[in-house]
Amino acid sequence: MVLLLFLVASVAAAPPPPVLAPGECVVVAALDGSLDRTFGGDECERRTLPASTFKVPHALIALDTGVMTGKTVIKWDGVQRDYDVWNRDQTLESAIRWSAVWVFQQIARSVGRRRELEHLRAFGYGSQTFTREVDQFWLNGDLTISPREQVDFLQKMFTYGLPVERRHVDAVKAAMTMKPGELSNATGVHPFPLAWPGAIARLKTGNGAVSGERVSWIVGEFDSNGRGYVFASRVCSARPSLETTAGADLAVRVLNAITPAR
Repeated sequence: MVLLLFLVASVAAAPPPPVLAPGECVVVAALDGSLDRTFGGDECERRTLPASTFKVPHALIALDTGVMTGKTVIKWDGVQRDYDVWNRDQTLESAIRWSAVWVFQQIARSVGRRRELEHLRAFGYGSQTFTREVDQFWLNGDLTISPREQVDFLQKMFTYGLPVERRHVDAVKAAMTMKPGELSNATGVHPFPLAWPGAIARLKTGNGAVSGERVSWIVGEFDSNGRGYVFASRVCSARPSLETTAGADLAVRVLNAITPAR
């Protein structure tokens, strides 16, 4: 009887699962296989453009092909673009941290169509193909990926299961690493108050629109109490005012709702 009451009390005290709106999805998985949860149902299997989350595999492609190294400085061409942080010389780290699109467009032209496609297939990344411009395919809906596929890719990356050298993965991981409680992207530094004990997060956002649908992504990995987790969060909406941090805000809400006990 005592055991039964304890079990009933435990179930009663358990927090309810987070409720997501249409167009929202979060997938989170532990790298050791101890956790794999999906919030958002079929939405998590639906593909959209990856937008700037593609900078993660794209950086690996740039390093693997030798188009750039971790120390390469890409000179600003003097063209004034939307964000001040883009209008300067860039390294791999700054281009990822501030999501400098023009840098990765230059990388794509240097890598070329054949090698881009080879790496998409080798990585098993989303739809694994594109047919239009080599410097636009992750931005215009030519290449697509689902949140579940994002997590599958990140699991391979963060367990060193991709066909690239370990040092390249470590370089991209370092560029993705954020200060505790913060997130950087083209629009600046934003709160990312992850409540998991001792969390160190490696993150990349992505925002874009195709055919009237806006998407806001965040993907990444975080360590907590000696265990690694990967996740993908995406918000899709027809609203033109969708915040660039919508995917990140959703991720914080869902991940903090399932935070393990301290």
